[in-house]
Formats: sequence, structure tokens, C-alpha cells
Amino acid sequence: MKSRLSRSARIPRIFHDASIATEQPLTLPKQASHHLVTVLRLRPDTTIELFNGDGYNYRATLVDTGQKAAGKCAELQVHERSLANTESGLAIELVQAISRSDKMDTTIRQCVELGVQSLQPVYSTHSAKALDEKRLARKMDHWQKIVISACEQSGRARLPVLAAPVELRHWLAGLSEASAHRDRLHIMLAPQANQSLTQLVAADNSQPASLSALIGPESGFDPDEIDLALQHGIQAVRFGPRILRTETAGPACVASLQSLFGDLGNALP
Repeated sequence: MKSRLSRSARIPRIFHDASIATEQPLTLPKQASHHLVTVLRLRPDTTIELFNGDGYNYRATLVDTGQKAAGKCAELQVHERSLANTESGLAIELVQAISRSDKMDTTIRQCVELGVQSLQPVYSTHSAKALDEKRLARKMDHWQKIVISACEQSGRARLPVLAAPVELRHWLAGLSEASAHRDRLHIMLAPQANQSLTQLVAADNSQPASLSALIGPESGFDPDEIDLALQHGIQAVRFGPRILRTETAGPACVASLQSLFGDLGNALP
């Protein structure tokens, strides 16, 4: 006889950018209140889950929607907290050449869902060009909202670090200077590489605890950029017989790395 999977309603999750105390009331900001009450149409006594990036989930109850108050801010009662078990033991840094339009949004969202620890956008020869200070601030705010939304959806209770964009050559130069990078495995997807990801893993015969994955833009990396990356110790690898779009390559690479070294596909206790 086939067993049936238990079904339960999904508990809404909300990021709260402040400290959260158990067994205490909490007033949500107006934007989060609008999302809960107007978008999700939640009613008093509904259970929700809060997180603020400290690695814990906080169970709370919606006490008042706040719709009759001047500020329209919802009131919650926080109950208990529990340690989240959703972070990968594999520390992946995605180094992504900035793509155009909404492709970068897709890459960030899916890679956060897949468990990357940090995101480093880089400017390359064929990537989107550098923005002025005001436009970059707006873009960073937009990307950070995508990071938060992906954590809300995927159950993560820690926010991946989103670094400000830098030139590719500057990021490469920092590899030899930063001690945190020296023990990492650094790979770069390159269709013309002599080895595949599987061959690299078999030859290295190790279990990396952290790694960086360098992904090119729509037109790929310039040959000079590939040479420079190799000079800085980056391992170039093929990733299958097909050429992937930039917004596909990053998530596909992260998923493969999580399957090889991380927690993707592993049964939880």
C-alpha cells in the first residue's frame, strides 16, 4: 500500500530587519504589514514565521491587522524561536558577471534558493557596464530585496552576503591577498576548458568546504580575462556539451556543486 505524504498549510514567512524577542509583542513596519494583510489576506490569530538573519525562526501570531490604526502597522505576538536547519555546510561564493535586463534577478533568486553563502557581482568586458553611484544604490537595494524574498520562500534564516560590484580584475587580484580565499576551490565555467567539473572533482579527490564559482555574462568571458583568471589559480571547467545562458549557468553550477559536496538531494534526519 502506498503511503500518503502528510499535507499541511504553508506558514507565511516574513523578514524583520530588527531584533526579535520571544514572548513579546512586535509591531511590523508598514510595508511588511501591507504584504501580510493586503497581499496574503491574513486574518487575526493566523500563525506566521519571522526571521531576521540570526539563524533562528520565530513563531508568532497575528494579533491585529492594524488596518484601523493610523499607521496601518500589524501587531504580532512572538512566541518561541527555533534554530533553522536550512543552511548548507558548503560555503559557495557565486562570482557572477553582471547580466542585462532581469537575467541577474533570476540568477540571484535561484542561487539564493539553492544555498549560496555569498554573491559577488563583477564587471567584465562583455557584461553590463558600471552604473553611477545613485543608480548602483538603487540596483543594490533591488537585488537585496530579491535575496530577502528568496530566503523567505526557501526557508533560509540567514541572508547571503551581497557584495557591491567590482571589476573582475580587482576581484582576481584580491584572491592572493585575502587569506579567506586561499583555502577555497576556485572554478570558472568555460566551454573550451580541457576538463569537466566531474574530472576536476575526481582528480582533486577532496571534499572542499568552500569554493567560488565564476560565471560569465551573455557573451562569455573575453580570452584575456580567461587567461588572467587562470594566472590567479582559477580552474577552468566544462559544464556539459551544451552552452547555457548566463541566467541558467549559475543556478545549474550551484545545484551541481551542492549535489557533489553539499546537501542537495540528501535526506534530512
